[in-house]
Amino acid sequence: MQAIDRTRFESNKRIIAKAISYRSVVMAILAAVSWIFTADAGQTTVITIVYAALATIAYYGHEKIWAKINWNLR
Repeated sequence: MQAIDRTRFESNKRIIAKAISYRSVVMAILAAVSWIFTADAGQTTVITIVYAALATIAYYGHEKIWAKINWNLR
């Protein structure tokens, strides 16, 4: 039985859900690091939210681009 390459069939909803779940983990790490360097709740919040939003958009775009690349597919 041959494995199905699900990445070629991922819906936009699935890609968005993956991006949000991954970003949640990264956002927690970023908030902790930002707090260590700034010790300021306001700056930590702004840094974390802005980065999370931009990184989520970048991840979505990255997934869409890779979905069109046939390199190394079986």
